[in-house]
Amino acid sequence: MTPLPFAATLRLQFHREFTFDHAIPLVPYFRKLGISHLYASPLLASTPGSMHGYDTVDCHLIDPDRGGIDGLRRLVSRLRQEGMGLILDIVPNHMGVGPDNGWWMDVLRLGQRSAYAQHFDITWQPADPDLHHKVLLPFLGSPLGDIIEAGELVLAFNEETGHAEIHYGDQRFPLSPESEKALLGEAKYHGSLPVTPAFLTTETGKNLTKKLHSLLDPHTKSGRARIEALLDAQHYRLAWWRVAGDLINWRRFFDVTSLIALRMDRREVFDDAHRLVFELYREGLIDGLRVDHVDGLARPAEYCSRLRGRLDALRRERPVPLQSQAPFLIEKILQRNEILPLEWPVTGTTGYDFLEQVDLLLHHPGGEAPITELWSEFGPVDFEEVEHVARHEKLDTSFYGEFETLVALLAKEFPTERDLTPHALGSALRALLTVFPVYRSYFADGGDSGADFRAIDKARLEAQHMLPVYQHEILDQLCQYLADARIDTAERQDILERFEHLTAPLTAKAGEDTAFYRYARLLSRNDVGCSPDRFSAPASYFHRMNKERLSSHPQALLTTATHDHKRGEDGRTRLMVLSEPESEWSHTVRKWLRNSQSFLEKTSHGPSPVPADAYFIFQTLISSWPHEKSEMQAYPERLEAYLTKALRESGERTNWSHPDEAYEEACLAFARTCITGEFHIEIATYVNRIENAAALNSLSQTLLRMTSPGVPDLYQGREGWDFSLVDPDNRRPVDYERRERMLAEGQSFEESCHEWKTGRAKQALIETVLNLRLKQPDLFEKGHYKSLEATGPLATHIVAFERESSSGAYLVIAPRLTMALSPNNDLSTLHGDWASTTLPTQGRWRSLLHQAPLSDNPVFSLSYLNGTIPIDILVRE
Repeated sequence: MTPLPFAATLRLQFHREFTFDHAIPLVPYFRKLGISHLYASPLLASTPGSMHGYDTVDCHLIDPDRGGIDGLRRLVSRLRQEGMGLILDIVPNHMGVGPDNGWWMDVLRLGQRSAYAQHFDITWQPADPDLHHKVLLPFLGSPLGDIIEAGELVLAFNEETGHAEIHYGDQRFPLSPESEKALLGEAKYHGSLPVTPAFLTTETGKNLTKKLHSLLDPHTKSGRARIEALLDAQHYRLAWWRVAGDLINWRRFFDVTSLIALRMDRREVFDDAHRLVFELYREGLIDGLRVDHVDGLARPAEYCSRLRGRLDALRRERPVPLQSQAPFLIEKILQRNEILPLEWPVTGTTGYDFLEQVDLLLHHPGGEAPITELWSEFGPVDFEEVEHVARHEKLDTSFYGEFETLVALLAKEFPTERDLTPHALGSALRALLTVFPVYRSYFADGGDSGADFRAIDKARLEAQHMLPVYQHEILDQLCQYLADARIDTAERQDILERFEHLTAPLTAKAGEDTAFYRYARLLSRNDVGCSPDRFSAPASYFHRMNKERLSSHPQALLTTATHDHKRGEDGRTRLMVLSEPESEWSHTVRKWLRNSQSFLEKTSHGPSPVPADAYFIFQTLISSWPHEKSEMQAYPERLEAYLTKALRESGERTNWSHPDEAYEEACLAFARTCITGEFHIEIATYVNRIENAAALNSLSQTLLRMTSPGVPDLYQGREGWDFSLVDPDNRRPVDYERRERMLAEGQSFEESCHEWKTGRAKQALIETVLNLRLKQPDLFEKGHYKSLEATGPLATHIVAFERESSSGAYLVIAPRLTMALSPNNDLSTLHGDWASTTLPTQGRWRSLLHQAPLSDNPVFSLSYLNGTIPIDILVRE
């Protein structure tokens, strides 16, 4: 079958419980829905049992848990029968550590002699001389001495390799060849290595094992000494997990010690890590790539150019029908006013920027002042203040070692400045890192764009306010050094890479993984890619962003739900309604807080949730409250898992390192009371009051995602309602049987709105628009974009635009600020004012969602929306 154009993607999370063979029967359903390409989570072999695939352990193998290479071929064969393609998510920044990663284990066994020693971003000569030529392994549950005395380190032979290794729980640490030979010699074994499994089952082999355990008996002085000597002889140093932030000498993914960064800037590493990926592309098993965490790479521009070059070179070797240019998408979070570097040869981002764009559009600006005043009673009004505190905390804990190393290297670069002490330099660097406005600059990549200079200059001006006047000159020198490309030395390159490898994880960990859980002004504004300090934006901003994307990256992904979102896309649209004055949110929640306080005082004999956390819990309940009674049974367990994670991520009254279980239980008990106790009716009644308006928001968000410039991405199952919470809740199994049944029944959009809670209304809208996209791909990719400004009494409640090309035109009408429209249970509105609301467009338009015939008038009246749901996509006849 002729390949479909790159028109719409559907993200699937593959794992051992949802393999390629589970997806194959669903392909016809996805095709009928209007999907052109599946968009697969990482498929290279990952840590056994991994449910996400971002912990790759073998770049040369398709994960057996997911179905292996044969399963992938079966899936792609079925896709090709429908004309569909496959986009693959790859993870070039890091790999999972552990015994299943052969590269990693080889480095632990051979140290710098390993063929893979330069594959990983390891500092072999760190400041700590005890770590020279060693890899720190902060994987122990207690200090090393305690672990040795407790006998938790056990010597054993690996049944596959035949070599001796140290076992600690499920972890395996290989011995260096020299130490292994010496130890076996001390045990009077002088046979060949590796030891065969068959030998170990003999009486002699069993005696050897006993002898080794006797030599390494932790209960004897000599045994402990031998264990310590054996550990000293390794190319690694075992350590307590708590020292990781201070001492670790290899770069992690953020602060996750189970993931080690790759040196993707090295050509041989690039080739080795992408060998299978390129073969899959050449063979026609994949059609494009999504690159995870591009900002984690040392030189993203170089990487993107190299990857695009290889994909383009391989195009001519692909099957003839599949030789169009590969979509190449990158996961990058764009901060406020940041644009994707235009010189990067990529198709676009994965769409977090669109999530922010549509989110701002659907919030009511009139709600900012009262909700901000409400939040001021619980916490700091300024989000930046919350984030800056979190950045300081992360610099003192998770990233302390990286920070101190960077300060030491910078100090060596200013030897003639006698008064520029490491402490003064560290103070300036800390201030700069605290206010750095984007995830990273690209100076280390040879970048000299105005954006990089603006970012560092903006940070310099803001950092001045955090420093005494006499340190401003130090800050200026630091910024000048970082931005001065004339200093072309290996030392500056190393410093730039370390600086840029620090700003990105610091921004992420302090922002979306910490401050987003502390700052709860309105949680619909706290999602990946969003700036919680911004509350709303006018329709003109939405249109401007659409035009810019059409001009620069017309096939970038558009998303409103991902495997990483903080809360489901339809949960966010419920919270958006709280911004509207008609929701009376401030009055309602104040009443709830008063009532809950008196309730807690009557029932609690221990800690109680502080008001900020109670407020957070109330919003969480509103966003995730199930539509159907059948979902209530699993809801308490889901909610408790989420709140435990949220409270610990916040790190204010409990955390992952030192959990305050009493406080956590108080919050969970409070949440249980809201679900099953006396607050249940209050919350259920309020959700029922706002949910029609929220559903309109959801449909508007869906329509805008599918019609704005770009390629819409549908996260698995989100053609139905999505009230999920953060992972792993947002990765739960999808009821595809129900979705297939609804699609087969074919109820129209207008009919389905009478029973909109089934989810068919959302599915029907998606089906209608995506199939139009497949029929007219050029219109959606290249059509001229014209924003339309409505006039009349309901003008502020409409966002509209027109797309036009030589192949046709379509008109989009989407509602916003929906509670004021008073939608009823079938989502229609009774406002007669639609008749007086018009759009400045001409032509004979045919509605795809409604039955009304529309005539060719000089001014387009919305009168046909009277008594029906005020949303539409129309095509010009």
